[in-house]
Formats: sequence, structure tokens, C-alpha cells
Amino acid sequence: MLSRLPRPLAAVFALALVALSAWCLTVTPPPIKTAKRDSRGVLSYTDARLYHDIASEVAAGKPYHQAAAELHRAHHYPLRPFFTMRPPTEMVMAAHIGWKGIQAICFTLLVGGIFGWMVAFDGRLTWPERIGMGGAVVAAGTVISQDWLLALQEYPAGLCITLALAGRWAWPKQWWINVLVLGLGLFIRETVLPFALLALVYAAWNKRWAECGGWALLLAAWGAFMAWHRVEAMAQWQPHDLVSQGWSQAQGFSGFLKAVIYTSPLQRLPLSVALFLAMLPLVGWLAIGGREGLFAVAAVYGFALMIALFSRADTFYWGGIMLPWYFVGYALLPRALVQLYGACLGQRRAEIPAA
Repeated sequence: MLSRLPRPLAAVFALALVALSAWCLTVTPPPIKTAKRDSRGVLSYTDARLYHDIASEVAAGKPYHQAAAELHRAHHYPLRPFFTMRPPTEMVMAAHIGWKGIQAICFTLLVGGIFGWMVAFDGRLTWPERIGMGGAVVAAGTVISQDWLLALQEYPAGLCITLALAGRWAWPKQWWINVLVLGLGLFIRETVLPFALLALVYAAWNKRWAECGGWALLLAAWGAFMAWHRVEAMAQWQPHDLVSQGWSQAQGFSGFLKAVIYTSPLQRLPLSVALFLAMLPLVGWLAIGGREGLFAVAAVYGFALMIALFSRADTFYWGGIMLPWYFVGYALLPRALVQLYGACLGQRRAEIPAA
């Protein structure tokens, strides 16, 4: 994509990239809100703890929506609107197979994602690039080693996107695999919806009508599921239940970068360095050209925009929805920079061959 920029636009993009890099290395953004310890050294109640407790109640025989409402109320979590109560999928699964079972599913998705990205551009990218893609997925997927954090549904949902997006290139004729994998992510966390809608539009654009029907069927099933969830959640409402503070804080670009940092291994680095590194995959993804490049860029930048506009300081874990697939952009970064350099010279370099 970058290789086809006109020279003036390529020069402007290069200058903007330098300015953005300098901003990342010098800015001090507002902090995120994490769990605090009281005077006894005990951590405050967290979202992950809430979902673990709900799963325990369900395992003990209590209906999901009743258990969720009671625990939301007991720990001062909002219950209005209905989607402040997460869909029951992951908690009910955990109640039956345990969090180690959830971890095993996530590990399977991670292994599939590693393999998928290593073969997705077979014959079109160099073997170091394809190994780099797999390595990037490994690096960002290390969070699954902590089964406690997998209660944050963004992580398993992000793994579903990782495998489904790789499958877009790795096995396009077996599109039903992508529908099933992405469907699992969508039923776990509704913020996967933009990817499902994008996949539907892309299938229609390419006149893949059978695949288009598969995505439409998934969306219809999910819509019915969410309608049922809405009825069940609202049945638990009481007059004095808390109302959510909303999702309109518009943290902006730094909010997106912090979400990526604090849900990934980048959190171990100094913040200025982490901000810079968290920004770089956005450039790498621009190396993919053609229609498939538009699909990838729409997914990456679409989720980034969603987090920038709607996440709050205490919902930084939304960044998990972009992991580990967002880190694939690192493997594409050298090619993207070569393309940009060529475009500044009026030349097309390092283009990825069409499938």
C-alpha cells in the first residue's frame, strides 16, 4: 500500500511518521487505572476477579444471570444498560471445564495462529518475514500463561481474531473455519463484531456468496443470542442498580497505545519507549497492498479507532482484543519502510505479490 503513494504524499507521510515518533518518545499521557492495594496490602476488587467469582457461582449451580447480577451489585458494578453484564459464554464454559480448560482452548488457538501466520503469505513473503510473523504472535501471546487473566474476555477473543485473520490468507477456500473461529470470539466478547461485519462486507465485495452467507448466518445467530441475553439481564434489574458511566471519554491515540502496552509484554519497558514500539505495527500493516491490504488496514485501524474513542482509563484491557495479531505488523515493518523510501523516490519497491 505504501509503495503506491505519490511522491508528495509519501514525503508527507514520512515527515508525519518522524513527528509521531518524536511525540511518542517525549509525551507523558494520563495514567491508566489499575487495581490498588489497601492499608493491609490487599488488592481492590477487579474485573478479572468478578468473572472468576461468577464462574464459581455458576459451577455451584446458580443461573448465570442471577449470579452475575448479585456479584455486580455486591461489588458496586453497574447493571445498566444490559451489556454492562458480559455475555455468559466464557464464564459458563469455565464453570464446566475450569479455567485450565479455557487456557487449553486459548493455547490451541495460539498454536493455530502461529501456524496460520507462518503459512499465510507462503511464496509471497521471505521466510524470515514469515518466521517473524509467527514469532510476533508468540511474543504477544505469552499472556495465556496466566490463566487468571483469561477471565478478561478480550484475550481469548483476540486469539480468535488472530486465527481468523490468518485464515483469510492461509486457507481462503476453507472460509467456514474462519467463521467458526471468529464466531467463538464473537459469542465470548461482543467487541469482535466489527471484524465480523468487515468480513461480511469483504466477502460480498469479492462476490464470495457462500462465504457471505456464512457470515450473515453467524451474525443472525449472534443477534438472537444477544437478544436473549438482553431479556435475561434486564430481568435481574432492581430500581437502584448502578448505571454505567458510559464509553465516551475519547482518550485518543495515547489511549489506544496504552491499551496495547498494558495488555502485552511492552508494559515492562519505559513508557516512552513502549509508546514508540506500540505505534510501529500501525506502519508495518501498511505494507500489504490491494484489496487484502484494505481489509487488514480496516481491521487494524478500525479497532485502534474504537479503543481510542470509546475505552476508559480503567478499561485499558480492551487492548487484548488486538493481541496477538496486532504484533504481526512488526514483521512487516521493514518491508513497509522500504516501500515508503521507494515511494519518496518515485519508485515501487518491495511490493507483496498478489495472491
